Amino acid sequence: MLVDYRYHIGSFVAIFLALLLGILVGIGLAPHDPQELNKVVTDLKQQYRETQRYREADLKALAADKDRYEALAKEAIAALTTNRLVGRRVAIILDHDFGDSPLPGHLRALMKQAGATLTSTTTIAANFVTLPEPVRRRAAQRLSLYPPPGVHFRSLIAEALAKDLADGHGELARELQALGLLKSSADSTYRMPVDSVLLVGGAASEGQAALERIDLPLLSRLLALGVRVVGCEASDAAHSAIPLYKSKGIPTVDNADTLAGRLAIVWAFAGANGHFGVKETADRFLPVMSASGRP
Repeated sequence: MLVDYRYHIGSFVAIFLALLLGILVGIGLAPHDPQELNKVVTDLKQQYRETQRYREADLKALAADKDRYEALAKEAIAALTTNRLVGRRVAIILDHDFGDSPLPGHLRALMKQAGATLTSTTTIAANFVTLPEPVRRRAAQRLSLYPPPGVHFRSLIAEALAKDLADGHGELARELQALGLLKSSADSTYRMPVDSVLLVGGAASEGQAALERIDLPLLSRLLALGVRVVGCEASDAAHSAIPLYKSKGIPTVDNADTLAGRLAIVWAFAGANGHFGVKETADRFLPVMSASGRP
């Protein structure tokens, strides 16, 4: 097929003429007097400064409204969570080291505000996740745990830990700490049976946690022992644990780092079932509240 260059040349000429006409019209409308031109520029600058002032005032007003709404939200959530979990014995399990993240501290404070007895806060250490061979041999000898064929050593330990927590014995938890497989908060007792566990996931990298080898057997054993388990993570978790938690049918909260997420956690322990938060895995933003203010 031959290309008709006359058509393309005609198009370029038309575009050039349109641009030229626009320039000429712009020149014709512009003031020719230098003083008049300066006045136009000065007026434009003044309009810009006024617009900027209005925008700054609007932003300050919005920031003030945001602060007021956050204060209101804190008061409302405090009223909806305070003493809601009186009588419950809760253990928090972090499925990886959260470093200097404020999330574990916020969750601990939440459980105490809700009136629960916080029995322990346990972190699954990196050595438990990777389980180097020297650590594995030392743990097997010290704990007298030898998995049968087809059973992973991590999973065996996770199941045993679940029973140790549920029964309130504490011996295994202390041994695992001595082996460097677990870390715990200073106020962890491990001497009180727990009826509730908050399992906190959401690792920053795939190698930071072992969902299939640790979280899943731990969770399965806790459920078999009749423990109420709620799974949660921060809204910005890079590798979500929620799909695995959902597969076991437990309540989940995918925005535990927010006020709404903390409210959902308390209500999930109080009996609300479902998957709450802001991600695709959530069914609702918050649990449904009854007229009496209960889930």
